[in-house]
Amino acid sequence: MRAFFRRQWDLFRISRPGRRFQDFYERKRGSRGGALWRCLLIACGALLCLAGLFFMAVPGPGIPILLLGMALIAQQSRPTARLLDYAELRLRRLVRNRGPG
Repeated sequence: MRAFFRRQWDLFRISRPGRRFQDFYERKRGSRGGALWRCLLIACGALLCLAGLFFMAVPGPGIPILLLGMALIAQQSRPTARLLDYAELRLRRLVRNRGPG
């Protein structure tokens, strides 16, 4: 199981920025799984997003939980995958333009 997650992470990491989540969506789209499984993943992602928002208001790991929930939803939803790719590019541009100091 650990090797599976490691392989998935490696595939995600080597994908081109701005296409990572869409590539992940395309890989998952071709995998086996029924409608019930897809609905369950989206529901789990939504719950993680809500928990992430809650933990942003109180002390806790809000942002990582929120991102994990969004990633779960993105593997089942092309519009969400596109949104996350767009957000990644904007965040990279913001960090690059901010520079040191």
